[in-house]
Amino acid sequence: MINEITLKKTLFQPFPAYSDRAAWDSISSDIKAFYLSEAAKRNGMDWPSLPATIYLEFSRNGNRFNYDDMYRQRRYDLGILLIAECIEGNGKYLDDIINGVWLICEETTWIRPAHLDHGPFHKEIFYHNPETGEKTLYPEPPKGTYYRRRLHEPEDNTYIDLSVAETGSLLSWVYYFLGNAIAKEVPEVTRRIEQEVIRRILIPFTEQDELNWVGLKTNNWNNWNPWINCNVLAALLIFAPAFSRAEEGVNVSIKSINCFIEFYTEDGCCEEGPGYFCHACGSLLDFIEELSHVTDVSYLYDMPKIRNMASYIYKVYIGKEYYINYGDCSPRVTVPAGTLERAGKSMGDNALIAFASYLKENKYLSHRTISNYFFHIYSLFADFFTGFKENRSNDFKVPCIAWFPGIQLVTARANENKPKGFFFSAKGSHNGVSHNHNDVGNFYLYYDARPVIVDVGVEYYSKSSNTERYKIWTFRSSYHNVPTINNVEQFPGKEYCAREVSISGINGEDITTYHAGSIKISMDIAGAYPDTAMVNSYKRNFIFIPDSHLELTDTYSLKECSSPLILNFLCYEKPYIKGNKAELSGKVILEFDSSCFKMEVEEISLTDPIISNDWQKEHLYRLQLIKKDMDLNGVVYLKFTKK
Repeated sequence: MINEITLKKTLFQPFPAYSDRAAWDSISSDIKAFYLSEAAKRNGMDWPSLPATIYLEFSRNGNRFNYDDMYRQRRYDLGILLIAECIEGNGKYLDDIINGVWLICEETTWIRPAHLDHGPFHKEIFYHNPETGEKTLYPEPPKGTYYRRRLHEPEDNTYIDLSVAETGSLLSWVYYFLGNAIAKEVPEVTRRIEQEVIRRILIPFTEQDELNWVGLKTNNWNNWNPWINCNVLAALLIFAPAFSRAEEGVNVSIKSINCFIEFYTEDGCCEEGPGYFCHACGSLLDFIEELSHVTDVSYLYDMPKIRNMASYIYKVYIGKEYYINYGDCSPRVTVPAGTLERAGKSMGDNALIAFASYLKENKYLSHRTISNYFFHIYSLFADFFTGFKENRSNDFKVPCIAWFPGIQLVTARANENKPKGFFFSAKGSHNGVSHNHNDVGNFYLYYDARPVIVDVGVEYYSKSSNTERYKIWTFRSSYHNVPTINNVEQFPGKEYCAREVSISGINGEDITTYHAGSIKISMDIAGAYPDTAMVNSYKRNFIFIPDSHLELTDTYSLKECSSPLILNFLCYEKPYIKGNKAELSGKVILEFDSSCFKMEVEEISLTDPIISNDWQKEHLYRLQLIKKDMDLNGVVYLKFTKK
């Protein structure tokens, strides 16, 4: 765990000052060209407003995108101008920056609409009726709606969500780099930054230990914890001279992020999936790196759990931009290669360094000059001024097998040197994880880094993502690679889980010391279904021979059979069926017993912009093997081989 610290009197100075022209001139030419080009488009810009009616769209019709996009664009524009001014160093963009800073400081709230209800709120809020003068309580939200507040209520306690922390961090870095330059023109703006960051973030963070993501009084430890903490920590360290309780705040942050570390299992697996790695473990690594500028953190890089948390990301890597995407994860993920590279150096982890180098060499990474989210500004600047010059990509090797007992996830592949041949993954776990999909017993199959059997991922978040989550097809088990039993799907909740999960090498070898790719994994997934499924047991067994094939054997026992058993498979390309075989993605042949099953193929239109962009196509396909007999007991055998 991270030790609490005594904050030194010396200033937090992780990066060169605005006045250090030699340092800013040393930034790579492509980065400088990008920011100067983008800033030129914004020189003398008119900053758009953020109307209350756009904010209200979330409570009125569930639309969070219109406000979010405008909100983020304002911060993106300010970030572009900040970096361009630091590169130019001549005051060219200071007025535009002052306008942007002033507008953000004037915003009634920095909380985005979908998160407005997350914090503590006063119940007895009233207004005086203009016609009668009587105190009138706010009306209750319509029955069945998700929200309690429509707009920010000043009487509510100040809440800190992801966007509040990001905004505070952005303003803190404006202050760090340009505070003096702005103060020479208008000291009121520099002072205003101090006031707003301290008022909206530093004081409430230091005082409100009931914030749900902090973890000191709750067990809500997901990516919000390190994501917010790494941004708040930057603000605390930058404003330490202006905020007398900075040391107290830093130690609250350390206590909070320790809860997150403790929540993780020793194997370092990110329960939320690779798509959240950047915000979860990536943020933790940023937090540690920020802290390293004011105290010794070298002991943390020797902790097995933290080392495992960092190495997790390359163990779930498939090839190209693809990673295993269970839960609310996209299949194509970009990770913070610079953060991994610096952490790898601090840990002495050559595999992590080589992975980061491989991502950079092949451009399978988060290009820190084009993101309009500005999630982790610290790592953005750290990428500018640090990093290795040598190419270590040829040294990268992915373990042929990785087993994460915490969520019962396995990855196995044919080749450790390059994404050739079969890649297989399967998971047991339960349906109560953070960002859950009902997918106990799900599996994935790729060949030559080409998707074959996939998980669709997640749609653009909307209000219904919370209120009607398991009515949406992307969350349902019938659109994952698991069976539908008696026309009943899996249920959400931690109690709906896999049982009797076991894994070994193909000949029973201990998985903790076994390094070849051939494995067998089995689990009983009957517990993932409610009683109405009338299932005694449903044992799913995989045998994976990486240079040859994947076998799937399902053995089931039902209390009664009122509807045919259905095996669901989500396919990347349309299956071509002939006899007892189905060709998948032009790479793999699925063999099945056509005398026992009829097959149906559903074309799924990817109308959601997130999903269609993730897969870079307009359709996925659901292949269903529907049992012809209504038997109470049975065995299903399927084999996936190279075409």
